[in-house]
Amino acid sequence: MCIKLAVYGTLRCGNSATGRITGTALFYPGHRTFPAMVYRPGNSFTIVELQNVSLEQLSKYDEYEGVSAGIYQRVQLPVKMDDGSHVLAWVYVAGEKLLANVRDFEEITGGDWFHR
Repeated sequence: MCIKLAVYGTLRCGNSATGRITGTALFYPGHRTFPAMVYRPGNSFTIVELQNVSLEQLSKYDEYEGVSAGIYQRVQLPVKMDDGSHVLAWVYVAGEKLLANVRDFEEITGGDWFHR
């Protein structure tokens, strides 16, 4: 079974299936090592790459992203693809623990990790 996963940072591999998630913004959480996507009402957006993953791969990504520790949270959000189509995909947003332990967030202008 293929599961749609939208990735925006270190998990991007440069494939051409890209789109955007509106109502979000991309930030460095207190450092410049990896990004975190946060909710932001309005027209701001994050550029994402759509990947097809297995349930086993998704479980491994959950471990990598620290879902059980509250670092990131996996949620389903609508993605507007560059070709105009819409897809519902899983994506990792900043979790409560990450948000609570970071005082200095720096926005990645344009919402694109590859063009920062």
